[in-house]
Amino acid sequence: MINELRLHYPVPFVRRVLSVSASGYYSWQDRPLSKRDREEMRLELEIKAAHRRTRQTYGPERLQHDLAENVSG
Repeated sequence: MINELRLHYPVPFVRRVLSVSASGYYSWQDRPLSKRDREEMRLELEIKAAHRRTRQTYGPERLQHDLAENVSG
């Protein structure tokens, strides 16, 4: 959230509004992505690829079925 808001507001202002310490913010920023975050990014890429592969004509249920058949993981 801070990364999105910092495009429009100064980081110190956003930290103050969200009650986040400077050390906490910079510690979080330097932290590697969690296993869950990496998995969500992978799934998002697979969903977008499936959507393109199906020429953006499949609905959610059909797309989910296609993903289940083509999952590489």
